[in-house]
Amino acid sequence: METLVKTEHPYIVRKSGVCGGSPVIEGTRITVRLIAQFVKTGSTAEEILASYPHLSLAQIHDAISYYFDHREEIEQDIEDNKIKNILRKYNLRLIPHTGIPGVGRIVAEKEFESLSEEEKGKAYTWETLPEEWE
Repeated sequence: METLVKTEHPYIVRKSGVCGGSPVIEGTRITVRLIAQFVKTGSTAEEILASYPHLSLAQIHDAISYYFDHREEIEQDIEDNKIKNILRKYNLRLIPHTGIPGVGRIVAEKEFESLSEEEKGKAYTWETLPEEWE
């Protein structure tokens, strides 16, 4: 059973089973982490709205406010969800797509063992992941 936990921010909730329990905009799977990453790259609330027109400016501003009120927690969430750290935490491999830069598939150990030697040779672990993937 999923548990919904309201926060002191009217549009931000935590829901077990949704985005790992990270704070999200209520009724969506849009994490505060995602909104914070936009803000950190210089995006305005209006620019974020252009990418996510189903949100309201109030929801976006509330997510931004939550980020600033809980900066240490959200920064840790950003760090924990970097591809390198996900690969390490779950012992996964990244197989890059041939011909499409920045696209690949993530495989668990069991699937990795069933890959051809050629595919295994292309796989990255958290230790061998090139900078452009980080």
